[in-house]
Amino acid sequence: MFYRNSNLKLYQNARLSYSMRTIVDTTKVAPEKFDRTKFLEGDTVILRDTTKKIKGPRIALVGPLIKGSKTEKYGEIFCHDSIIGKSVRSIVKTNKEKSFTLHFPTLDEYILKISRHTTPIYPKDANTIVALLDLHPYSRILEAGTGNGSLTLYLARAIYPTGHIHTIDINSDSIHKAQKNIRQYFRGIYYDNITFSTGSCSNILSSLPGSAEKYDGVVLDMPEPWLELSWIMPKLKLDGFIICYLPNITQILELIKIIRENKFKLATIQVLEVQWRPWEVRATVIRSKMGENVPFSVNKLIMDNKIPEKALAYVCKPAYMPSSHSAFLVQLKKIEEDSLEKVKFQNLYDLGESGYLKNSEDSEDSEDSEDSEDSKDSEDSEDLEDSEDSEDSEESEESIDSGKIRRIRKIHMVDFL
Repeated sequence: MFYRNSNLKLYQNARLSYSMRTIVDTTKVAPEKFDRTKFLEGDTVILRDTTKKIKGPRIALVGPLIKGSKTEKYGEIFCHDSIIGKSVRSIVKTNKEKSFTLHFPTLDEYILKISRHTTPIYPKDANTIVALLDLHPYSRILEAGTGNGSLTLYLARAIYPTGHIHTIDINSDSIHKAQKNIRQYFRGIYYDNITFSTGSCSNILSSLPGSAEKYDGVVLDMPEPWLELSWIMPKLKLDGFIICYLPNITQILELIKIIRENKFKLATIQVLEVQWRPWEVRATVIRSKMGENVPFSVNKLIMDNKIPEKALAYVCKPAYMPSSHSAFLVQLKKIEEDSLEKVKFQNLYDLGESGYLKNSEDSEDSEDSEDSEDSKDSEDSEDLEDSEDSEDSEESEESIDSGKIRRIRKIHMVDFL
């Protein structure tokens, strides 16, 4: 039995060693960059207060670590020399003898704690964007609106190690700060998978050679993304997604309107507003069941896990954290040109401001246009036969209204082809 377990352990270690060699060979990254057991000079560190608190410890982000340097957080001074070379979860003390444990920051913690010169795309939205793009390690993604590089990091992590991110920002200062933030996270392993460009989408994309490989997906974090669609569409692969990050609903309406007016080969898949609702779940004490020996404060009793079973209860409620609106996410998809040719929605029905047909004369004129020829070929369905009969005969207002609603419903179905 011991011999069998020993062989199994040797096999598992060999597989792990082979996997690490494969990663290093593929990405050409030094093996020590993957070793996250000890802190090295240049690392960024999360320090957690070891003082037990019901609402959680204080958290400080320190880095990059430099020999001989010091950082002040919460009125405490952290010496970098006391951190460099230490193992994960080691305890260090500040100048005031307060203890903190050492951790590598998660990506969410890093994005929320780094200094900001622009508002970042928060983790709830960034993770959703990664899911909506349906990313894979080989994906090539275009990002317009680098900002401080928060979303760039989420995208780069999703396509690592063989994919690539091309990020564009019109502000050179934003590009420089994003490069700095990306270099300082996880020892900069994602940096080589990212190309940074300064300028507008139209200028950058027009300068690319015609033989350049198309993008698998696009993210647009800009006030007027519709201005760049004509340049982006030829560079996006068929069936690829475009995600627009828009704070206001009026921007979404303008985007959909421009797509319709210009007959862009895009389908509106969905519009999302992502909300996270944190909950507070913790132990508490029922004082009436503690008997006579009730301590003045039960916090220490709770934190030391010494609550009598008969007096143990739990608090389960939404945390008092008002969730504010950040932005809407609009998911678009590049569809086949034939899909749009099946129904020419631009001139097929002339809609008024109310969303209904302006009048019967306008609808008859639209049926004589070239765009209505394709729809005439498909006039074998019962709905279209009913609409033809209603146009040739005198109808009541109720039947006209139902015809209008039926036609409008058909137009909206085009969005989901």
